[in-house]
Amino acid sequence: MRNILLLVAVCCLFSACIVKDMANSIGIKPSPSTPHAPARDGEGKEVKIWVPKNMIRLSAWPFQARGEEDRCTQGYYLGKNVADLLPTQRGIYKILPNYGNRIWAYYYGEDIPGIDTTDWYITVFNIYADKNGRIYGCAWAKFPSEYRLEHGTSDGIRP
Repeated sequence: MRNILLLVAVCCLFSACIVKDMANSIGIKPSPSTPHAPARDGEGKEVKIWVPKNMIRLSAWPFQARGEEDRCTQGYYLGKNVADLLPTQRGIYKILPNYGNRIWAYYYGEDIPGIDTTDWYITVFNIYADKNGRIYGCAWAKFPSEYRLEHGTSDGIRP
């Protein structure tokens, strides 16, 4: 009986090594950015993603981030009011020079799927609202985790 248990343990260890090598060899990694419609300002001009240094991080579960990407891409927030967003989505904003419109920013921090990887990235979301709080755009992009601290701006306002 002891030999059978020892044989089962060795088989489990061997199969775990094979699965790990297969997962890492096929390169299970998310795409850098899924195509989505760019957000536009009140004049119809395309806007770039705003990445503030001190924005709020939301949950790190990949399925939640993918769901948020879908909501943003499919226009779920369009026409809603900023007051309808979760408080964590309204943690930091900046006022745009034209019309007084605002950009709200938040991000999801995740690790790249794999067995023994330590690669981290963030998915930054920008929600664009007019001066009355009506949402007219949503955009998102993926960045390496250190991007926020190295290239982020300090022009955000906390409500």
